[in-house]
Amino acid sequence: MKQQASAFLIRSLRQESRFVSHHLMRAGLAALVLLLFFGRLATFSMRAGVGATFASDVMTSCYWFVTLLGGIYFSTAIVEEKEEQTLPLLKMTGASPVAILLGKSGPRLVSVLLLLLLVTPFLLLAITLGGVLPRGLLSATLGILTYSVMFCQLGLLASVVSRDFPRAFSKTIVAWLMLEFLPFWSWIGSVSALYLSDFGNAAAAESYLRTAGSGTYEWSQYTLAWLHGNLQWFGGWTDDLVLCGNLNMYMAEFGNTGVWEPQMTAHLILAVVFFGLSWLLFEPCTARVVAEGHDSPGRLSRRVRQPRRAGNKALAWKSWRHSAGGWLWFFIRLIGAPVFVCCIVLGVALAVDESVSPWVLAGTLIISGVVIFVGSGAILLDRVFNTEVRDKTLGSLLMLPVSRNSLCGRLILGLLPSIAASTSCSVCGLILLGALEGLDVEAVGDVLKSAWFYQVILMGVTTVWFGLYLSLRLRYGGMLLAIICVWMIAPTVIGSFLAISSFGFRRQAVQSFTTAGLPIILMIAEIVFCWWMHKLTIQRLDSVAEQE
Repeated sequence: MKQQASAFLIRSLRQESRFVSHHLMRAGLAALVLLLFFGRLATFSMRAGVGATFASDVMTSCYWFVTLLGGIYFSTAIVEEKEEQTLPLLKMTGASPVAILLGKSGPRLVSVLLLLLLVTPFLLLAITLGGVLPRGLLSATLGILTYSVMFCQLGLLASVVSRDFPRAFSKTIVAWLMLEFLPFWSWIGSVSALYLSDFGNAAAAESYLRTAGSGTYEWSQYTLAWLHGNLQWFGGWTDDLVLCGNLNMYMAEFGNTGVWEPQMTAHLILAVVFFGLSWLLFEPCTARVVAEGHDSPGRLSRRVRQPRRAGNKALAWKSWRHSAGGWLWFFIRLIGAPVFVCCIVLGVALAVDESVSPWVLAGTLIISGVVIFVGSGAILLDRVFNTEVRDKTLGSLLMLPVSRNSLCGRLILGLLPSIAASTSCSVCGLILLGALEGLDVEAVGDVLKSAWFYQVILMGVTTVWFGLYLSLRLRYGGMLLAIICVWMIAPTVIGSFLAISSFGFRRQAVQSFTTAGLPIILMIAEIVFCWWMHKLTIQRLDSVAEQE
């Protein structure tokens, strides 16, 4: 088994070393850290303890790197073999499930750990800037490393039990939300139990006494009170077992406590548990896939659509029906999302026994709408070409008597109604906010006159074109990677570059350039970049057509 696992490990590492994207990712992360360092160095004389801020920025970047990009990378360990239908070949080699799991997940974990260790020497520069001790940096680094081990095994488990990448990635993110925000969910359960123990009002308690009797009522009250106390204790106990809220605290600790924290032990235990579950579920899950095949009727039974007359809009209808989900998911995004958010806000308000503030409801709707719009748009646009490439149907689409530009336009046109419906939460929040505060025409005019307003719109367009191109080049997570690059990495790089280049200039001159000159330059650069991405996308479609 050791020879088989090592053979898988060596083979995977050799394959990973041939990918230029991995080397570019390492170089990009090192360049980002250097930009952060020089940006903090430029403001060294303006604030104290700038080293702690720099270290916090680097560690936070590493955390989200492992969570987002690592989630894509880890959750494809077994799924890629299922989609390529090469899993039967692996099993025919006589390799045990443990050897396959270690051989598929080990190289991914090693690649991520090497990337994190690449950042570690730069953190030593934070000590010279002040505000952080070596003990805090070592503790934070160990926290990230143990979190990576746990997250790798979580992605491996999701990859084992899932049929394709979208399901595996969704399960990984949902499990991450449950684990990393466990104290918050415990608090919600504790407050809900406390509210239910009071039965809201005396009338409800009297009605319950008439139907169930005093003994049952007292037992229920005792059970709910016990549940409230234990959930409250559980939430406080799990506070030290998550990394999301403790990462910066590790670096801010100046006491003589140990380097090893409870979170690291908990994550290593979870990694062992997740690997054990992957081992136990490997044979049942893979046996079903091997027997049925990737394109079996069992897999396609949930996606069977009744044929309808499409006319000349067949491509748009295909995207609307198969990628966006048709009318069902359209109304879920349009009506179901705002109703669900309002129910959550009302439920939390009832749980804490407070009235719902209209301003809170409006703000929650707006923020939730932005999240739903970004997530839904990324998922739908990522399916435009990625699903066709994975199912090997893109070549057939390219044989249609339409131009490449028309092909792209019609496929995206079918997704626009569902993407527009995803904004319903934000629209409801803005309408409620306008009804509360009144419509300030002058403020709206100032926003429309601002160059940054159109800059943000162009950032969205840039994200779409960049993501479409990446979905043709990458098998998984092209649109998500585009969102990370455009909305996270690019602003960080530009902000750090401005902090470096503006050192020594007058604040008024820098502010004037940031308000008027910078958005114009960025808009020109984004227009050129979108044109370049469009050309590359058309060239990539032509190359796919020639290959097939």
